[in-house]
Amino acid sequence: MRMNKKLLTLLAALFALSLFAAACGDDGDGEAADTTPAPAATEAPDVEPDDEMMDHLGDGSLGVVTVDAGGAVQIRSLNAITGDVAFFGLPLERSVILAIADYGQIHGFDVDLGTTLDDLCSNDGGQAAAQIIVADEDVLGVIGTSCSGAAVAAAPLITDAGMVLISGGNTSPALTSDLAGTAGENYNVGYYRTAHNDLFQGAAMAKFVFGELGLTTAAAIHDGDPYTQGLAQAFADAFEAEGGTVTGF
Repeated sequence: MRMNKKLLTLLAALFALSLFAAACGDDGDGEAADTTPAPAATEAPDVEPDDEMMDHLGDGSLGVVTVDAGGAVQIRSLNAITGDVAFFGLPLERSVILAIADYGQIHGFDVDLGTTLDDLCSNDGGQAAAQIIVADEDVLGVIGTSCSGAAVAAAPLITDAGMVLISGGNTSPALTSDLAGTAGENYNVGYYRTAHNDLFQGAAMAKFVFGELGLTTAAAIHDGDPYTQGLAQAFADAFEAEGGTVTGF
């Protein structure tokens, strides 16, 4: 079976949808659940992606891999599963495990997550884990990283090896683009994310501070990490655009 890398992106989208569906299943209001029987499940049609969808996902230049009969589609999870931010990375890893179990096979092929890896929420951690992943030529793609700093190091290695990297946690503008669509300095073809861009978050904070709190001066603080630096810069730029003054950065 020859599986185009762009199909993995569709799979990741289904992963995200299954996660959101699970998260939204209980509204937590304490009311009795509706006991009306659910309609019988029907098998989804096998729909081939159209040209418009393929254009959006890319030109296929990342290539293809061959999955032999009886083999499995190999993907990997790369998230922060130890350390101070494991509270963030472990749910991301577990959502991948749940999605694979829920979604099942792809055209009769099992999906194998293999050994999950730890990005340590750091540049060094992302690089070390990516080197392990790219050594296996059967891997189609990776779900991760949790932290933008890890992605800065991991994304070039993974995408250069012809794999896709799809993150549910990265928000640094440098990894994708600005709001005009200009590619960021750390963008790599084959990198995708389902998380928001910090330019939106920075603008929202600036509007609140300037418009709702009525403050006209502010300082932005970061620790040099791609995530904190990108978010602080997004706030500072948006705050000045609102008419405020940034006293320190």
